[in-house]
Amino acid sequence: MGRSSGGSGRKVYRRVSKRKDIEKQWRKGTARWQYAGEGETEGDTVDRKLGAPRLGQLVNEEGEREALVVQTGGPDILLQDGDTFKKARPRRSTTTENENATLVAIGDIVRYQDMDDEEGVITHVFARESFLLRTSIRDAEYAQVLVANVDQVIVTVAATDEMLRPGLIDRYLVAAAMGGLHAHICINKIDLPDDEEDREFVEEIAAMYRDLDYTVVLTSCITGEGLDELRGLLHEKLSVLSGHSGVGKTSLLNLLIPELDEKTAELSDQSQRGMHTTTRSTLYELPDGGFIADTPGIREFGLFQFDADDLHTYFPEFVHFADGCRFPSCTHTHEPDCAVKEAVEREEIHPLRYRNYLQILESEDEG
Repeated sequence: MGRSSGGSGRKVYRRVSKRKDIEKQWRKGTARWQYAGEGETEGDTVDRKLGAPRLGQLVNEEGEREALVVQTGGPDILLQDGDTFKKARPRRSTTTENENATLVAIGDIVRYQDMDDEEGVITHVFARESFLLRTSIRDAEYAQVLVANVDQVIVTVAATDEMLRPGLIDRYLVAAAMGGLHAHICINKIDLPDDEEDREFVEEIAAMYRDLDYTVVLTSCITGEGLDELRGLLHEKLSVLSGHSGVGKTSLLNLLIPELDEKTAELSDQSQRGMHTTTRSTLYELPDGGFIADTPGIREFGLFQFDADDLHTYFPEFVHFADGCRFPSCTHTHEPDCAVKEAVEREEIHPLRYRNYLQILESEDEG
């Protein structure tokens, strides 16, 4: 995996961050925390594995190996070490280099110790070089990491009135930029608009983002439109498909990876549990090179550690005009002589993008 262990058998101190203020209740006789409350799915519970990692835990790395996390979302995490798959779980002494966030996510590089031929225990999680995350639905001070250490996110929506949500697209674009990821947009189910007006709306949304230098791919799993373009976008990259439930991510994956059922069965056999696409996060190898992560469909997307003063910097067209505002700290909402608002009036900034900016400001401030 390209990391040095610092010498065989040498004991080292790892400086790690301790997750704080997490309401928890120990369930006797099990190896996990139980969290009370409504609205938390099985996929969300992986965020809260085993409580806080210890600060400055003394670790003996002798006998440990590095592996890639390829599946999360159930009681077991699936690791890939070369050609070998292994079930694993973290323990209360597992250390991490990632503060106030999901302990283990797909794409993570971890160290583990063998327990037997099939199972291991995760001892340490290395720092993430990139990530896509959102605010946990249970704790605003805690980040739910959807995927780690990938190159790009393919924000996936569908060409229907209820699924083509530019507001959600913009949240993803902001989160991707915050996490050091390139972002592209896939508008799937392009075969569904059945009249010219609906198709024009889809084309207008696509043009809005293309004008901002985002790559937008229009795809259909029925007609095959755009699939070759999508394959080219994914070639030799580490990517993640992410979006609202029901936009067709699984159908796209089935076409991108013809043997997906076999791969799913293989991983399911390794974890000895069936995989459900709405609760598991899985990393697959693409036939033409590269990897792609499938993540559960999301219901809400809160921006973690949101700073209202920085939001405009993630809207590239705003930055072009912001220096012309009267006030250096202009929020582009109510201030006089705001160059961004003037650009919106001249339609040099798309009014829909500006509306999405205001909605993010309002909703995150309320949160």
